[in-house]
Amino acid sequence: MNVKKKTLTGSLWNVARTFTISFIDLFVYMYLARLLTLEEFGILTFCLLVVEFANMLTNVGVNQNLIQRKEWDLTYFSSVFTFVLSASVLLTLLLALIGGGVAFYVHSKLAALVILSLSILPVLVGLQSIFSAKMERDFLNKEITTIKGSAAVLSGLLTILLAFNGFGLWSVVVGKITQHTTVLIWFIAKAKLRVSLSLQRSHLSEITSFCLPLFAIAVINFLHGKASNLYVGLVLGAEKFALISVSKKGTEVLSQLTITSINKMIVPSMSRVDSEKKVSAFYKVLHFTSLVVLPSFLGLGAVSEKFIVLAFGEKFSDSAIFLQITTSMIIAQTLTWFLPNLLISEGKTKDALRLKLISVVGSVLVSGLTVWFGVEVMLVSMAVASYLIMPIIVRVVKKHYDIKLRKMIKLCLPAITSSFVMIAVIKIVEVYLDSYGIPLILNLLVLVCIGGGTYSLMIILFFKDSIGEIISLLKKK
Repeated sequence: MNVKKKTLTGSLWNVARTFTISFIDLFVYMYLARLLTLEEFGILTFCLLVVEFANMLTNVGVNQNLIQRKEWDLTYFSSVFTFVLSASVLLTLLLALIGGGVAFYVHSKLAALVILSLSILPVLVGLQSIFSAKMERDFLNKEITTIKGSAAVLSGLLTILLAFNGFGLWSVVVGKITQHTTVLIWFIAKAKLRVSLSLQRSHLSEITSFCLPLFAIAVINFLHGKASNLYVGLVLGAEKFALISVSKKGTEVLSQLTITSINKMIVPSMSRVDSEKKVSAFYKVLHFTSLVVLPSFLGLGAVSEKFIVLAFGEKFSDSAIFLQITTSMIIAQTLTWFLPNLLISEGKTKDALRLKLISVVGSVLVSGLTVWFGVEVMLVSMAVASYLIMPIIVRVVKKHYDIKLRKMIKLCLPAITSSFVMIAVIKIVEVYLDSYGIPLILNLLVLVCIGGGTYSLMIILFFKDSIGEIISLLKKK
C-alpha cells in the first residue's frame, strides 16, 4: 500500500475514531447540560478548559517529532519518554497549584477540587502521545481507533451512570481519569516498546529545537480557539461563559470529525512526499476537505436554533446566534487550516509558528478589544478578522511553496456555491415546517435531509468535475 492509500485509510480511521469519541463526549455533554444548572455547567466547562490547556502542552511536538524522523531509534524514544514524563509531572504540579488557585478565586472551592482531581491527566495524556507515535508512524490507525473508541465508550457509560445517581461534576472526573488510564495501559501493551529513563544531551537538543516552536504554536492555537470563551467568562460572567461554550460545542465536534482528522495525517503523509509534489497534494486535500467541511459547518449554522434547543435544552437557546456567527468563519478556516502542518512536514516549524502568530491577532486581540460590547459584537469582529488576515497567511507560505490564494478559492467555489444554495433552501422550507407545528426532532431531521439533498444535487448537476477528481483520488492505489 503506497503513501497516498495509507494516508486515505489513516484519515478514514481517524474520522471513525474521532466520530466515536466526539459522539460520546457530545452525548455526555448534552446530558450534563440538561442535568446541571447554568452556574454548575459554567464551573464544569471552566475546569475542563483549564485541564485541556495542560493536556495540550504535554501532547505537543514530541508526537510529530517521532513520526517525521526518517528512522525509528529506540534510544531516542527513551529520551523522548523521559522528557515527556518530566514535563508532564511538572505540568501536573503547576495545574494543581496554579489552576486550582485560579479556580478557587474565580469560581469556587468545588471548581478548585475538581481541577485538583483532574490534574493527573497531563501525565496520562503525555505518555499516551509517545506510545501512539510509533503506531501512527506505522499507519496503525485501526488499532488506535479500537483502543481509544473502546475507552471512550467505557468512560461515557460510567460518567452517565454516576451522573444519573447524583454524583454531578464528579461523574466527569471519574470518567475522564478512567478513560485516559485505560488508553495508556492499552497503548503500552500494544506498542511493546522497551523504555529506559535516560536523556541524552544530543537528543534533548533535537527535541527542544523541533518542539519549542510547536509548543508555542499549541499555546497560540489554544488561545486562538479559546480566548473568546475566557474573555467572556472573565468579563461577562459564568452564565455567558456557559452559553458561548455550548455554542462552540457543535463546531468543535465537526472540526474533530473533519478538519482535525485529516490534519492529523498531513505530517506523516506529507513528510514522505517529494517537495515538488507537496503543493499538488495540498490542493487535492483542500478540494476534498472543502466538499465535506463547508456544507457541514454552514448547514449547522442554518439550523443552529433547533440544534441548540434539541441538544442542550431551552435554557441555552440564546446560544443559537453565537453558533450562526461562529460557523460563518469556516471558509477562511478551511483555506488556511492545513498550511502550518504543510510547513511542519518539511521541518519548517518556525515559519509554521509565524502563521499561528498571525492568526492569533484575529482572535486574542480582536476578542479582547470587542468583548466589552457583548458576545455578538465580539464574534462578528472575529469573523471579519479571519478573512482579512487570510492573504497574509498565504503570503508567508509562498516563501517555501508556490501556492496561490486565487486557485485555493477556486477549488473551494463548488462547495461554497452549493452550500449557499443549500442554506437558502433550508430557510425557505423551515418557514413552512414551523407553520405546521411539526415536532422539533422531526423538523430538524427534515431540514438536514433537505439540506443534504440540495447540496448533493447542486454538486452533481453543476460541478461534476469535482466529483470526478475526488473519485479518481479515492481509486488511486
